[in-house]
Amino acid sequence: MIVINQSPICTGGNGKWRLRKLACFFESIKAKILSGELRPGEKLPSERELAESTGINKSAIHLAIKDLERTGFLSIVPRHGTYVADYVASGNYDTLHELLRSGESYLTRQRTVALVETRNAIEGGALIRLANNHTEDDIRVLEEHVERFRASRGKGLSDVRLGEMTKEFHYLICKLSGNEVFILIMNSFAEISRGLWRHCAGHWGLEGLIEQSEHIVELVRSGRGLDAQVYITDKFNEFVRDCGIVF
Repeated sequence: MIVINQSPICTGGNGKWRLRKLACFFESIKAKILSGELRPGEKLPSERELAESTGINKSAIHLAIKDLERTGFLSIVPRHGTYVADYVASGNYDTLHELLRSGESYLTRQRTVALVETRNAIEGGALIRLANNHTEDDIRVLEEHVERFRASRGKGLSDVRLGEMTKEFHYLICKLSGNEVFILIMNSFAEISRGLWRHCAGHWGLEGLIEQSEHIVELVRSGRGLDAQVYITDKFNEFVRDCGIVF
C-alpha cells in the first residue's frame, strides 16, 4: 500500500487554505500518477488514513478521490478500496484536459511525440478544408501574418516571442478553416505546447519560419491542401527527429 505524505504547501488554516489543501491533494496524486511513481493497480490508503496523514477532513478527501475517478486517474471498487487506474486505457476528455493543463513538466518524449502527431492531424485537416474553401480575405489575413514575420528581421526577437508568433500563425489556419472543433482542440493544447513552439522557433530560426509560412500560404492559395498537410507533417517530424525533444 502506498503512502501519501503531507506536503508543506498543503498546510494551513481554515477557509481558503482548506480549498488549497484539497487542490494540493488532487494535484499531488495526479502528479505521482503522471510521473509513474504511482502505477496502475496500486491501492491507495483508506480515506480515513489519507485524512489523518494530510490533515484534510475525510469528506473533502472523498470529494477529491471522486474527482480523480471522474478524470480517469483512480478507480473506486466498492468494498475493496481505491486503486490507481490506467488513465491511458480508460481515460476520457477530462483525463486529457488534466494532462494538457499540467504543463511542460509532464512532457515526456512519448507524450511530446503524441502531441505533435495530434496537432499535425488537426492542422492537416484544417489545411485541406481551408485550401478547398478559402476566400481572398482568408489569404489576406494569412499574408498579413507572414508579413509580421518579415517585419521582425533585425529586431532580435527571442525564441519565446517567435514561438508565440508561430503558434498564432498555425492556430489561425485552424480558425480560418471554419471548423470550430479544430480551434477548440488546438486551444486546449496552448499551455502544454508553449515550450514546443519556443523550441520550434529556436530550431528553425526566423528565416526558416518565414520560408515555411510563405510556402504554406502559397499551397493554400493554389488549393493544394493535401500537399500542405504533408509539408507541415514532414517539418514537425523533422523537428522531433533532429531535436530529440528534450525540454
